[in-house]
Amino acid sequence: MNETMREFEKKTAHYLGVKHCVAVSTCTAGLMLVMRGLALRGEVIMPSFTFSASGLPVVWNNLKPVFVDIDPDTFTVDTAAIEKLITPKTSAIFVTHVFGVPADTKKLESIARKHGLKLIFDAAHAFGSSRGKTKVGNFGDAEVFSCSPTKVLTTGEGGIVATNDDALAEYVRRGRNYGDDGHSPVPFAGLSARMSEFHAAIGLVSLGGLKKNLKRRIASAEYFKKQMLKIEPRLKFQKIPQDVQTTYKDLSLYIDPELHGYSRDDLQEYFATQGIMARKYFYPALHKHATYAYAKKPKVPITDLVAVRVLSLPLYSHITKDDIDYTVRAFKKFHDSKKS
Repeated sequence: MNETMREFEKKTAHYLGVKHCVAVSTCTAGLMLVMRGLALRGEVIMPSFTFSASGLPVVWNNLKPVFVDIDPDTFTVDTAAIEKLITPKTSAIFVTHVFGVPADTKKLESIARKHGLKLIFDAAHAFGSSRGKTKVGNFGDAEVFSCSPTKVLTTGEGGIVATNDDALAEYVRRGRNYGDDGHSPVPFAGLSARMSEFHAAIGLVSLGGLKKNLKRRIASAEYFKKQMLKIEPRLKFQKIPQDVQTTYKDLSLYIDPELHGYSRDDLQEYFATQGIMARKYFYPALHKHATYAYAKKPKVPITDLVAVRVLSLPLYSHITKDDIDYTVRAFKKFHDSKKS
């Protein structure tokens, strides 16, 4: 029973080089259990520029989000702004690897150690990403991946909690099964959050093709950027730091209406008329959602700007050159019409 899931956990842990990978039903469920397992209390510092569900584990655990601003180039958390927000109520720093680009893990780990805080990463986009020679999955107290259909590693639906913390790994294992290990009285209220054998089997196949799909995806993204920049050299794409490998979960560009003469929304609406699905990630930012209205109103000017100016172009592991060229031609037609 659960042999396929255990094999998937073993092979993903070996790939990442971590002690434990715990397969769960969703990334969100994994984050819920991690935060509960770390016994967090009070406030959690986190970016507002992230997926709408990223903050739900904070809410679910009766924690208060304290939103921090982001870097204008990488769109990942502004590490310099974090320490200004730390108070005696702060229990953790919770950071997203945005579109597959890892945050500055070295600085974040230093800040967490200095202040005695837990450090958790929403690594939903980042299975296959790395900082230097270290794969994402090895940083902080835990990193939680999504394996939903849009990810480079997919199980159809599911998630992975990666950690080197033995006690936390055991908590999540029990927590995904209601808190029951089958041998003793249930010590805490867990979830029904197991990964099925069916989804684990899909994950094993996907893991086998991961290296090839990452290589294909990175090449496609670089070609995409090169062709777009030929049309408009002033386009700004998400910055990829030199020591980083990203999964390119999303290829995102920043549209400055004052510079280009058109907005992100203008371009998205035109793409839609051409059958091109470009997405407004992450819009609106979390501090604009009613779910997080109980949090203190943040000062996040870069987040406010990026959230209304970033557009993610269609990109997936098996995208063809013809698909990319079609989008590029549509962009040229749109761009030229704005110059006339």
